[in-house]
Amino acid sequence: MKNLSVLIVGAGIGGLQTALALAADGHRVTIFESVKEFLEVGAGIRVPPNSSRLSLSWGVDFDSIKKQVSLGNRFADWKDNILLDIPFTDVESRYGAPYYFIHRADLINALVEAANKHKNIILRMNSKVIEYDYEKPALKTADGQWHQGDLIICADGIKSAVRTEINGSPVDPVDTGDVAYRILVPAGPLLDDPQTRHLVTEPWAVHWAGPEGHAVGYPLRDGELYNIIIDVTHATDFGAPVEEGEWKSQADNTELVRRFADWCYPVRKLCGLTGQYLKWKLADFDQLQRWVHPSGKVTLLGDCSHPMMPYLAQGAAQATEDAATLQAALAHFDTLPEALDAFQRQRIPRAAYVARNTRVIQEWLHLYDGPERDHRDELMKHDNSQNPIFWADTRRKDWLFGHDARKLLGEDEMGIPDLPPYPAPEASVYTGKERDPVAARKARMAGVDDPNGSAG
Repeated sequence: MKNLSVLIVGAGIGGLQTALALAADGHRVTIFESVKEFLEVGAGIRVPPNSSRLSLSWGVDFDSIKKQVSLGNRFADWKDNILLDIPFTDVESRYGAPYYFIHRADLINALVEAANKHKNIILRMNSKVIEYDYEKPALKTADGQWHQGDLIICADGIKSAVRTEINGSPVDPVDTGDVAYRILVPAGPLLDDPQTRHLVTEPWAVHWAGPEGHAVGYPLRDGELYNIIIDVTHATDFGAPVEEGEWKSQADNTELVRRFADWCYPVRKLCGLTGQYLKWKLADFDQLQRWVHPSGKVTLLGDCSHPMMPYLAQGAAQATEDAATLQAALAHFDTLPEALDAFQRQRIPRAAYVARNTRVIQEWLHLYDGPERDHRDELMKHDNSQNPIFWADTRRKDWLFGHDARKLLGEDEMGIPDLPPYPAPEASVYTGKERDPVAARKARMAGVDDPNGSAG
């Protein structure tokens, strides 16, 4: 199909990447974004090769962005003992594109700049969509205007207003049991400290794993900033909870300093450098039955169809893959229903598998010290499907990083790997019956020892 009029709802990473992909094939794209202007908000984002390869093909100028190229993923315990290094030194030669650490605002700006240069893309800011006609298809903005096209793409995030309508039954986000603190600190104090200087000068994504929480850190903007994401269970979060019906709240560093007081020096240092920041409730939901409306003219894309925890750093990358596969399907088929059906058949199982892996790694990273943690550390040493660390199994890593979402695959070519094992149920901090998370939280808030008898 050629010269479609495409309406995209949402100018996040998924919406902007989709606009670039479809405009590259000659389609006319209008993006509707509810905010008046893009602000420099957010923190770091990891851009793996299965995503950067696609962006580069659509003309995104990464050279204009201050960034880091990842050396790999490093896993350490909460006492800073290195458990596993997964080098990414061969990523560009093996998968055809780099693995970047980028400030989210810088990536959005680069995508917007690329979109603004494209004659086939119109970006409408301050244009909130309030109603849909799925049959025409058309959408109505808050100013009362209707806009009609050939195809509508809803890329409006996990709180999407149309997901239930398209899926055919209610699908509400589910609390994963964790909250995330997303933090940026200046790199200067880390560079001045001999014990933390390497965190900036050697750009690994360092994962410190411990009881009921973990932290991930990496440098940004050519070493000017250091990004850290801290994820903890609700039961062991010292701060006020994110209220029911909310997604984020303000927090300060006192709760993190207390929460990680007995962790290793680098994590304590990072918590101490932190000022005020946002705390996010992590939510997801299981695989949808469909992404495409029965009319065959409206589809979901990105977080509204497959939200996932950040534990594999693949949320934005999977939305970018969505864009590429949609581009390929529209180019291959003669009718919209055929193209959209192929799009969802390609994407649903892949995105669902990645999302389920975030649940697996969540369980393993948050174990208490003990026999199952020792079992995890042993499994981490072996390059096979039993390794709970996704990238440590070469087959899984190749399946993820080497995938070219611009190619349509037959079912027998998708090759979805087996899911890694979960820890033993009795050791899980989410299902283990021997732990009382409510009691643990109350004890921590009162500043007394964990009644479950474990450090953390």
